[in-house]
Amino acid sequence: MATTENAEVSTDHKINRCDPNAKYPLKVLYCGGTAHKQETGGGGGSAGEVTLAGEEEEKKKQKRGGRGQIKQKKKTVPQKATIAKIPRAKKKYVTRVCGLATFDIDLKEAQRFFAQKFSCGVSVTAEDEIIIQGDFTDDIIEVIQEKWPEVDDDSIDDLGEVKK
Repeated sequence: MATTENAEVSTDHKINRCDPNAKYPLKVLYCGGTAHKQETGGGGGSAGEVTLAGEEEEKKKQKRGGRGQIKQKKKTVPQKATIAKIPRAKKKYVTRVCGLATFDIDLKEAQRFFAQKFSCGVSVTAEDEIIIQGDFTDDIIEVIQEKWPEVDDDSIDDLGEVKK
């Protein structure tokens, strides 16, 4: 049988965290991290901030989950396009065009344009390299200047016949 004497609990060990000026119910505002929260009373109550020990704010811009992304500076590379003729089997050649990406030209768009213009197979093989099946070194300089006027004659180098 329980008596009323046993039901009494001493409140000496509890900390009184109530703010006498706060209006209840409290609105709890959470900031970006999970460790910080801010409690505010209704109208003009005091605002307290609770933080965990050892927790510090990160200054990296972070999207959902994962690590924050650090912005990388763009490397300035000289705007130079090179054209080379590479021999294949017997009397067959491929034309390699490098450096169009330095002029902010979309390589997939250039691939489709060259394939339609020269009626041959064209592929993007590397980060900044287009391979055209056939020897088009003479025609390709004029075609590039017509299609993309930002590429001038001085910025195009014809390397001639080179080995792979």
